[in-house]
Amino acid sequence: MHTFLIILITIILIIPSLAILFMLFLLLYCGILLCTRPLKKLYEKRRRDADFCPLDEMPHTMEELILAAEDLRFYEHKGFRTKAIKGAFMINRRAREIVTGGSTITQQLMKNLYFHFKKSYFRKAAELILSVHAERVLGKKRILEMYLNIIYFGNGIYGIVDAARFYFDKSINELSANQMFMLSCMPTAPTRGNPIQYPAVFCRIRNTMLDRLIDSKTGEALILSMEEIEKIRTYDASCLDPDLRKNDSFTSSYPQDIVLTNERFGPFKNNKNNKEVQQ
Repeated sequence: MHTFLIILITIILIIPSLAILFMLFLLLYCGILLCTRPLKKLYEKRRRDADFCPLDEMPHTMEELILAAEDLRFYEHKGFRTKAIKGAFMINRRAREIVTGGSTITQQLMKNLYFHFKKSYFRKAAELILSVHAERVLGKKRILEMYLNIIYFGNGIYGIVDAARFYFDKSINELSANQMFMLSCMPTAPTRGNPIQYPAVFCRIRNTMLDRLIDSKTGEALILSMEEIEKIRTYDASCLDPDLRKNDSFTSSYPQDIVLTNERFGPFKNNKNNKEVQQ
């Protein structure tokens, strides 16, 4: 009994100490990342790229559709959402592996700028710390602006300007409501749900996203008009949009174990049988 009490007391004393050491290491790690790759410098570097599109020059509808698909509470949170993290933890616990992260747009941006895409709880904790810092240093506008200019849209295409040109051969300001909505759905599953190679899968994703544009209480249309929503529903897997790039000899042979690019680590291959990189 005496030995048991000694062990119990030792554990009680050690656990808080280990937690403090872990937090100190995590803060030190994030501090090193920010010193070697300051957020403001990364933002200014991306702004100088020829394909960079400032948020003010994008259609406001495009911005709203992306937020509806990726982070509806973007302008309300401080970089992370506790409720989403708790929900993701419960899902991962039931699955006995990390299958989702409950990430905000800010956290997704931090992942792309600083981390390898390999999933771990340490990475998620570091993302959270960096996200809080990013909200303070960059602010909402520049975070969203940078996110839209580096996010992956499948087929080796990064950034919404290049995505509009690749998929529809249009500038971002020439896109129809359906085309903007399609682009907003692509980051959810850019490889396995790509509209060119996997139109049926994309169609299911699109229909799920469309339901989010209708208020569940009032039945009123959000962002797009009800007429636009119903018109989008008429497009099926055989023709998602008249201007969508065809699954031709180029796209049909496009390797789907494509090399993804991370700002810090550079290119690497997506593995695990081409499993989508989750947020």
